[in-house]
Amino acid sequence: MALLDVLQTIREKYNTFTKTEKKIADIILQNPRKILESSISDLAKMAGAKSEASVVKFYRKINLKSFQQFKVLLAQELSRAPLEIVYEDVSEKDDIQTITEKIFKATVRAILDTLNTINFSEIEKAARLVERASRIMFFGFAASAAVAHDAFHKFSRIGKDCIFSSDEHIMVTLLAVSKPDDLVVAISHTGESKGIVEVARKAKELKIPVIAITGNDKSSLAKLSTVVLKTNAKETKIRTDAMTSRIVQLVILDTIYTAVAAKNPQFVENLKKTKLAVSELKY
Repeated sequence: MALLDVLQTIREKYNTFTKTEKKIADIILQNPRKILESSISDLAKMAGAKSEASVVKFYRKINLKSFQQFKVLLAQELSRAPLEIVYEDVSEKDDIQTITEKIFKATVRAILDTLNTINFSEIEKAARLVERASRIMFFGFAASAAVAHDAFHKFSRIGKDCIFSSDEHIMVTLLAVSKPDDLVVAISHTGESKGIVEVARKAKELKIPVIAITGNDKSSLAKLSTVVLKTNAKETKIRTDAMTSRIVQLVILDTIYTAVAAKNPQFVENLKKTKLAVSELKY
């Protein structure tokens, strides 16, 4: 296991853990430095586990051979991290300042986790697809629709021919008259929204490339896509992982937008024109 992977691996595998293993994971994620000073018995007691065997099963589930190996890798990770930001769940006892700090930190953590795991070659492929596309169709439902609409607005301002829809019937209609040099950007946190998956399937049949932005790179949507950009976010009792991932989705699209616009003088010129046009609508 490479450096800087321990905490991230725990977050990625969190939903596969048993109830006891999740308690162990929560304790580690909330105060990783304390774990460095703890024994395997201490961690078992803090998690309310019946025995040390629960901790053994936990570290084996993240592909480690011993508790000592776990602590060594954790120490290496923390020593190299300039900023320690941990996930903390919101409780009914929290005041407004505590809630605010926890939400901000969870969002920053999700962005950093995604940065640590995202495939830069996939970002590059996505940027090239966007640059070459004759028309870009941004699709998403519910919270993902807000992200798709933001991207539609952003890429339109640099002169790309863009369409946005959160209606499955309109999506299918648009695809019916599309060409292979068009592009679909499908946004779905789970990657299992039936409408989005079916649209991606139709696009693949028509040989139209699909960029998927999703929290599940093994999802049905991911399997049908040309490029998959995975977000990382942890669900808590009140705030779902989809809520946090929405911010990460925006950051990923901002990255692609910047990569495309920065290397094309015409796009920069188009942005100046659209800024001027919009300024005329303001007092």
